[in-house]
Amino acid sequence: MSGSKKTVAVIFGGVSPEHDVSIVTGLQAMGALDPALFEAFPVYIARNGEWWVGDPLSERGFYIPDLEAAKGVSRVSLTMSALGRPHLTAEASGFLARERKIEFDVALLALHGLTGENGALQGWLEMTGVPYTGMGHLASAVLMDKVATKRMFEGADIPMLPYRLFHRPAKGLALSDDAFAAAAEGVSYPVCVKPVNLGSSIGVGRADTAAEAADLLPGVFKFDTTAIAEPFVPNLVEYNLAVARIGGQIRTSAIERPKHSSELLDFKAKYMSGGGTKGKSGSKQPGTASEGMLSLTREINPELPGDLEARIRGWAIETFERIGGTGAPRLDFMCDSETGEAWLNEVNPIPGSFGYFLWEGAEQPMLFASLLEHLIDEAFARRAAARLPADPTPSDARLFKRPS
Repeated sequence: MSGSKKTVAVIFGGVSPEHDVSIVTGLQAMGALDPALFEAFPVYIARNGEWWVGDPLSERGFYIPDLEAAKGVSRVSLTMSALGRPHLTAEASGFLARERKIEFDVALLALHGLTGENGALQGWLEMTGVPYTGMGHLASAVLMDKVATKRMFEGADIPMLPYRLFHRPAKGLALSDDAFAAAAEGVSYPVCVKPVNLGSSIGVGRADTAAEAADLLPGVFKFDTTAIAEPFVPNLVEYNLAVARIGGQIRTSAIERPKHSSELLDFKAKYMSGGGTKGKSGSKQPGTASEGMLSLTREINPELPGDLEARIRGWAIETFERIGGTGAPRLDFMCDSETGEAWLNEVNPIPGSFGYFLWEGAEQPMLFASLLEHLIDEAFARRAAARLPADPTPSDARLFKRPS
């Protein structure tokens, strides 16, 4: 990073079942950014979709506040203009008050799930000319949809499980017997049932019978319009790793093996075991190693059998290349420990805590502050590469006269 100190809008929260996890990720990032290089401020997207700024939003103990009554916070909107420096506009409050412009240089996206991670916000930021971190709008949209991900990699040498889809009915949350039977025809049990568009293991369940699968669907349909059912992997072991393009080369992180006693790692086991962090932002200082998100129990760089590690790293790189990868997504693999078979489960465009602990444990270690600096540098480079001429219409395609 060269030049003067950059102002970073750290955006988190969002209208998503993963709203609370996103707050933790955003506050961790604010605490890890190098203050010698960046001046960061929080941009919180509330559960109702309103955007807010203010110093109290940097404190973990502030959440979840009554924002309307809170002091020191202001409701803002992102200005829909690609001209000039990116900025937010704070609403005027009080008699004769004027709107306030809050300028920044780059958006650090710490959003998980749905509209924050599925390409919608990314496309909006591209329209408004705002440099932003992570994957682009197309990659984000594809990878947040488990079915689109499978279809994207059909024909590639990346193993993925077969699947069936169940669509939320027009009324209510429970499928009729006939609708379920038609969608589940030919399914062999047990299966894993989960939402198509969510992460953090929200809504995931195992069904050993058709009746159990039907009973799981209403819980999924509370959060998503579509459920996916895949064969349940016996002797399940999970392996996760992150990928990024650093210095022009694609690099993979350390591999983690999540530890869990149950067959499926549900949301509370994943994020709430062992309590939380204390103090401002639950943060770590730049340039220091630390524990993972909310005491998630994991083994870093476990010994993998045979050539499994080489296969997983190879699949991760191929996945990243095929999707035109940017950012530092985390790829999750499932393995049958008895047979050695493995499958790509999903790709997380913005992993919890940015997966910084995976990079700290990599063969070429990279601390959290350096990871964030890389993501921000990449955001500026992508924006510069995508910049069009002042008049993007070629001269031979102009139908109207230009000013002289």
